[in-house]
Amino acid sequence: MITLTATGALLAEPASADPVPVPVPQAALTDRAFGQVAELHLQGPTLTRAAVLSAEFVQWHRLHPNATAEQAQTQLTTRRQLLDTSLTAYDLLRPEQDLLLRSVDILLDTPGGDTRTSPEITGLVGAVIGTTVQPWDTREELASGALRTAQWIRGRDDALAAVWSAIRQAGAASAPVANAWNAVLGAPAGVDITSTYDQLTQDPGLSHVDLDAILALQGDSAAYVAAAKQQLASLHAQLLGLSLEIRLEIGDNNQKCPPEGPPSAACTAAAKKAAEDRDKDRQQTISDIKAGVGMVSTIIGFADPDAGKKSKVIGEAVLTTISAISKYAAAITGRGLAGSIFSTATLAMTGNVFGAVMSIVGLFGSSGPSLDAQILAQVKALRDEVRALGDEMRASFARVEAQINTVYANMMAQFDKLNAAIAGNTAQITLVQQQVAQLGLRLEDIAATVLAAIGDATLHDARADINKYIGYRENFGQPIPTYNEFVGPENEFHLTATQLASGAAFVVPRTDADNPSIDPTTVLNSFGEARSINYLARVASGRDSSMVEPSTPVGNPTVWNLGAQAYAMVMLQNPTYAAQVSAGRAAQIEAEGTRIADLAASFGRPANGNANGLITGLVDEYVGATNELSSALRALRSNEVQVRWEPDANGVQVKTLKDYDLFWDTDKALAPAPAKLDEATVPSCNGSRQIDRPGNVRYDLMSNMVRTLQYAYTPRVDEPPAGVRELPEVDHCYTPSWVYTRSTGWGTGVVRHYGKLRLQIHSRFRLNANAAWQNSRTADYTWPDEQVYQVDCELFNCDSETTPDQALTQKWPSGRYTFASAATASNNTALDTTLTPTLRGFLQARQKSMYDRVRDQSTQVGGPVPAALKKVNTAGRLLQAYTRLGLPNALDSDDVLSANLFGQYQIPVNMPADAKIGNAYAKASGNYALCGSSPCPLDPSRPLRDQASLKVPCEPAVDSSNLPGDPLGDCLITSARSRANTLMQRYEVWADQMTAGLHHERVPWMNDTLLGLRITTRLTHAN
Repeated sequence: MITLTATGALLAEPASADPVPVPVPQAALTDRAFGQVAELHLQGPTLTRAAVLSAEFVQWHRLHPNATAEQAQTQLTTRRQLLDTSLTAYDLLRPEQDLLLRSVDILLDTPGGDTRTSPEITGLVGAVIGTTVQPWDTREELASGALRTAQWIRGRDDALAAVWSAIRQAGAASAPVANAWNAVLGAPAGVDITSTYDQLTQDPGLSHVDLDAILALQGDSAAYVAAAKQQLASLHAQLLGLSLEIRLEIGDNNQKCPPEGPPSAACTAAAKKAAEDRDKDRQQTISDIKAGVGMVSTIIGFADPDAGKKSKVIGEAVLTTISAISKYAAAITGRGLAGSIFSTATLAMTGNVFGAVMSIVGLFGSSGPSLDAQILAQVKALRDEVRALGDEMRASFARVEAQINTVYANMMAQFDKLNAAIAGNTAQITLVQQQVAQLGLRLEDIAATVLAAIGDATLHDARADINKYIGYRENFGQPIPTYNEFVGPENEFHLTATQLASGAAFVVPRTDADNPSIDPTTVLNSFGEARSINYLARVASGRDSSMVEPSTPVGNPTVWNLGAQAYAMVMLQNPTYAAQVSAGRAAQIEAEGTRIADLAASFGRPANGNANGLITGLVDEYVGATNELSSALRALRSNEVQVRWEPDANGVQVKTLKDYDLFWDTDKALAPAPAKLDEATVPSCNGSRQIDRPGNVRYDLMSNMVRTLQYAYTPRVDEPPAGVRELPEVDHCYTPSWVYTRSTGWGTGVVRHYGKLRLQIHSRFRLNANAAWQNSRTADYTWPDEQVYQVDCELFNCDSETTPDQALTQKWPSGRYTFASAATASNNTALDTTLTPTLRGFLQARQKSMYDRVRDQSTQVGGPVPAALKKVNTAGRLLQAYTRLGLPNALDSDDVLSANLFGQYQIPVNMPADAKIGNAYAKASGNYALCGSSPCPLDPSRPLRDQASLKVPCEPAVDSSNLPGDPLGDCLITSARSRANTLMQRYEVWADQMTAGLHHERVPWMNDTLLGLRITTRLTHAN
């Protein structure tokens, strides 16, 4: 991380030979100090409510200048109580700009105030909606909502400053106003509207800066600005130092409470409380630094308005970034805890960072003086900070939402192009802003389809009017000349929202849901949720009877949003013309937007306090599909992989199913394979004689190594030619012999040799018919009785010999039972050792073959595995779609929900652009290919090595029944069930929250547009 230093080497500017004094308007300075102190003490929702109430109250005072103190206090108290009782707990958790609009909406909706005519209210609303357009703003990004966060960041400070200035000046001129404001809003927070500048600067929150030291140099503008910049650099250094601390904490918290779960033992409620306390302390520090940045930027602005503005913008961007990641660090400590609810999660944090980046991109498009070295250094420091955040969060981002890393990398690539803008290429900065804005919009997958929609020929006229009439004053230096010309874009934007949004170019026919040959996954992957909303409504109604399909199809939400947002902006930017347009026109846009938003929300609405039947049915369907996939994988292994072609008596090759331990390796005992049926007789090893087989000579007594090879091994996967004998063989054979004991008769002419009969019966093995036999097991017995087996006559021809075979004939078959009970057996362990690589190589080749087959089938259409994968995809993709539309706020704020639907460790699916299952099998196969021709080294987890979407060790199973029976398949199915179970738990948590009224769902960018449109209509129309 690069931090800024407060050294004179960076900041010092040469003293002017002829110093130019800086005019410092005391009233403006006091206004600014009051605003900063107010924002220090009135934080969070309290600040937003106070700002809106102050903006309305100051206008009420203008219209009632002679009101008494009692009347003033009654007025402000009544309006505050209205907000207090109307804003819900969920409202208070919403982003600042959304809470602001909601508060204004409440005040506008209730007579008794002067909200509509308040210029300060209009200023606040305009900062959210985008009344003021910068020269470098791409109009299509403004209308699409891609710049919403950036607009608020760059407009917030000025809008709030106007409120604080107006109310402070009103309080200074009117004791009733001052007393009422202090009593109702100020005193509870420790803020006094009548405080002097000196009193305000004594606030502890301003202790990070020495304003007097700067103001003391106002006689020399160069020294004055240099001193202010030096203090500004010190504030930035404090912020970036704080950021390093936060990022280290994020890394630690991500380990303790991973987004995909389960939480570690260190992820506790106590740890979450401690993290929240740390964030609270940090947010106070950030607020103090923010106040300092605001004051110093204002002081710089007295000498150089452009430099002051830029200092404030970069300061706000850094403050927003650090504040966002601090809230995120605290929020993620609750991931995985039962029933935990998040208010700031990965997507929300990322959106704030994008807004911060966007707000400073425009600095380089200004036509004012070029950026000085300090601001460039501050921009570079922020860029490096965002890059460091992205680098450190790469793994965590992937686990929450797979596309965040791609968006982040592209954002940084665009950020780096600022070098061209710094060199004065303003055309380049326009391109950079457009690219970054579109990247930010892509964080909202549903809204991202507007990027394609606005390129459609159907919207050509709307695009032309957006680019010409949004920010008309900034484009042409004057307002739209006539009402008649204004009516043109007003009509085009109205048409877009109310009619074009429902056109065939932007809506998938809902009747496609009635066609069983049309795959929902293909529809959604091809057209996206926004274009498919009516299709999804019919699918939902068919799955859950409580889901009511609209009688008339609704419009595409992204196209509606483009038209409605543009309509609100052009109306707010041209209030005089807007007042002449019937409010019914906006009401028609609002009505269509409400229909769309309500339909989307219905997909996630609880039923009887629980997740609705659509959601629970899809989770059950997903689990059922994984069961079907498991059965299909097991069948494939049994019927296609663990098989061998064996010749029958006529030499015809017959496909024979085999049951053996396919995934055996030397780390465990080899399970016995079925043994060959024993013959009734045993042949001689060296002749054709046969004896009855004794009971202790059996193939099932051979080693498991030999049995497995004889039963399973084949040198090829496919069918061999008819008559070919290439399979392993086993048999028994016997070898009788004499064990010499003594000789007698030496010197008598007749020598008799005595011995005992020994019988060895070998159970032997050969890998194929051309290989030499090798003894695997030998049963060995020597009869105890001694007999003459050879007579040698030295003088006469009386030689005789009893061969071992002859002696055995005399002993057999009666001696068979003695042999069976008394013979000793020995196994040839050396043979097993030499055969082990052969068996390992064979098994691993079969393992790889199985994974290759599944990988290949994952891209096919027909067959049990593709059919099961299709069902997995359908359930998974519909869950994604209905959650995006029906539970978007939960999705944005709940890393666990997002991780299990869209992250690296999401519920496994196998869609063309997200082939997690197929890729897993391809990876497993590749792990074997690395070993070459020799067997791979021992590694029981080889199929799971380096898997991108599966964990090692595998996740604990919530259900271990009906598994495929191989390491990868078992891990895949148990992971799918575990993640589906976690997903269902999160759905139930949010259902509980909604049932209790603590959470509300509506597609957020649509809700913002609806609210903004309604407020704009009320602000521009008297009735």
